[in-house]
Amino acid sequence: MISRIISIKLITAVTFLSSCFFIVSCENNINDVKALSANTGGIDIGKDVAIYMSEGGKMNAKLTAPIMKKYLQDSGKMIEFPNSIKVDFYKDSTKIESKLRANYANYIQEQNKFFLKGDVVIFNVKGDTLWCKEMYWDQAISKFHTDKEVVIKQHNPISKIYGLGFEANQDLTDIKIIKPQSNSFAIISDSSGIN
Repeated sequence: MISRIISIKLITAVTFLSSCFFIVSCENNINDVKALSANTGGIDIGKDVAIYMSEGGKMNAKLTAPIMKKYLQDSGKMIEFPNSIKVDFYKDSTKIESKLRANYANYIQEQNKFFLKGDVVIFNVKGDTLWCKEMYWDQAISKFHTDKEVVIKQHNPISKIYGLGFEANQDLTDIKIIKPQSNSFAIISDSSGIN
């Protein structure tokens, strides 16, 4: 019985001393730790990505792209979509209200903005469509804008507007053309019902 108690105490003492040995041997050089966390550059690449964006627990957009590059050198503050981007904007998490397509996009995290270029097209469920070569999508205020050429086709009233620069909300229900061009037109019904 005494030898069993001594044996248990001996095992406990050996276990305690072994633990102390491991704790003391786990000492790290602070410079080595800093070197591990230092960002030496590189790119994280995602293929066939789908990103769901939500606000207040409701999904408001789904972004898809064949390639996404996240640049590690700048602490992940810039994400690039070099081979096209598609975004579906939702009204209530299930109903799409508009769509966006572009050949290229990059996202700047500090500004919460996307820069889109190359055959940028936005259209809504009503059939209103906007075309431009490049524009910005400001996520903070849910708006698009550019100072470049733009073409807008609307259904009510029937119109095709050419301009330089625009501002619009994500569902294209509120569009402001900065400098409309002379080749624009609109068909407006008069009160008699004759166009």
